[in-house]
Amino acid sequence: MTKKPSEVKSGKLFDGDRYITAKELNKALDAFKTLILSEQKGQTLSPSMEDAPRPRIFHKKKEGKREKLATTIDSALFELVKERQQQGQQLSHILDSALWNYFGKPKMSFEEESKD
Repeated sequence: MTKKPSEVKSGKLFDGDRYITAKELNKALDAFKTLILSEQKGQTLSPSMEDAPRPRIFHKKKEGKREKLATTIDSALFELVKERQQQGQQLSHILDSALWNYFGKPKMSFEEESKD
């Protein structure tokens, strides 16, 4: 039986191959914090910290498969995320970008679908 990426067991998220630990998620969020701080200072971003690709939207629904994730993050990171949301960024895209960069920019589900 194959587990879905959204299956949560013992506080860990299963991504299809292995469980993502809270430590890994925090590391990705720390990388995102660095991204935000560098943008605030007007520094050039490294190529490894670019925005994740965005899916096309059809009839108010995004292409690809979306999964739910609930977690707790450090309050300093939370404040930075809130600032980004006030600037118009969606939380889902903020997290997609941080995790996408952390995991080496894998193909997104909507990119895999469009090749079939």
